[in-house]
Amino acid sequence: MTTSTPVSPSARTAPPLWRDPATLGYAFANGVSQIGDEIWFVALAYTAAQLGDAGLAGLVLACATLPRALLMLLGGALTDRLDARRMMITSDIARIVVLGVALAVLAAQGVSAGLLIVVGFLFGVADAFYGPACSSFPRQLVPKDQLVRLSALRQLISRFAGVLGAPIGGLLVAGYGLGGAMLTDALSFAVILVVLILVRPRWPRAKSTGVSVRADVRDGLDYLRRTPRVRDLVITLSGLNVFVSPVLSIGLALHVSANGWGAAGLGWLSGAIGVGAAAGTVVAMRWRPRRPLRAALLLLLGQAAALVLVGFASYSVTMGAMIVVGIVAGLASPLLSGAFQATVDEEYVGRASSILSVTDDGLAPVAMAAFGFLAKATSLATATTAFGLCFAALLGYALSRPHVRDLRLDGGTGPESDPDTRAEQPADRTAG
Repeated sequence: MTTSTPVSPSARTAPPLWRDPATLGYAFANGVSQIGDEIWFVALAYTAAQLGDAGLAGLVLACATLPRALLMLLGGALTDRLDARRMMITSDIARIVVLGVALAVLAAQGVSAGLLIVVGFLFGVADAFYGPACSSFPRQLVPKDQLVRLSALRQLISRFAGVLGAPIGGLLVAGYGLGGAMLTDALSFAVILVVLILVRPRWPRAKSTGVSVRADVRDGLDYLRRTPRVRDLVITLSGLNVFVSPVLSIGLALHVSANGWGAAGLGWLSGAIGVGAAAGTVVAMRWRPRRPLRAALLLLLGQAAALVLVGFASYSVTMGAMIVVGIVAGLASPLLSGAFQATVDEEYVGRASSILSVTDDGLAPVAMAAFGFLAKATSLATATTAFGLCFAALLGYALSRPHVRDLRLDGGTGPESDPDTRAEQPADRTAG
């Protein structure tokens, strides 16, 4: 049984994304908030390291990520029961209050490990509730056929936020200390808070009305079991970081070190990924393939081949491979993200997003350790080849599933698909 959030009857259509000030404002405000996040994490890690305990920085960052992992499923269940926009507003207010109290404590007592740990922990709690709500809110802002374009815009803004936030954070800590970074972060939360108060959802969202939050968590897990299209999407999306991230983080660094290309060489290779991703995301804003998942999966086969090259290629070939990795990521990520949001039944978006996040966070450390062990026990080339082939096999599995391969954002799938795999598409979500 589901219910819907009341929405103005006149809000039945949305203007094209580029002429939609509400959605554009929301996307750019999210970017400002992400810059604040980058500033905070740089300030947090640097300040912890400056306290002189080598293990403190890791402890502080762990305290920021652990509650998010533990509470993410609860946050997803609450998102599907409550109003996503109000959950984001509440989370932003909570973070502003936490930073305000922290600034007062900092002024009175100075920097301490306890202060950093408490703030990091409370931010992790807030993230566990904000993240699933943020994932579900776009379904109430734009029609389904605009989700990929909105996802591309948000990812492009996010990439620039990542590039700008870290150096700004370093400059703020150097010039104004931890307090300057905290104040700037609080201002970034205030920006998105104001925008969320002003931006209203255009469409109602079906909500869960289970007997309890605990029952909703169980139902969310069972939803994956009984819904093949979503289960296979989660398996596919979870595998992206499992097979890609270890090669790009550990493998690329080992390859550069073994060939004596130096830190500058690694920097240029990493920069090529970022530039390629930005270019790919710009193209994704205009590209609207009829079957977005098929297009994304076929593109990612090229990325799998590029990952294999990291184990033995020359610098120029590795550079070309990193450009391919970046461009494919920029093209495929919005297609995958938009298709995921459009495919999951809307009363399960929060829970499905939280399950994906928890799976991603849980598998990533295991994959990193496995890649490092394999590279040490055999060779870097063997490790990158194994991970590239496993990634290709995962993509092959997804392409073999008709309800994934042939999914369309207009709510249809290929003729061979089971009717149960058809994505829900309310009539009033058609683009105006």
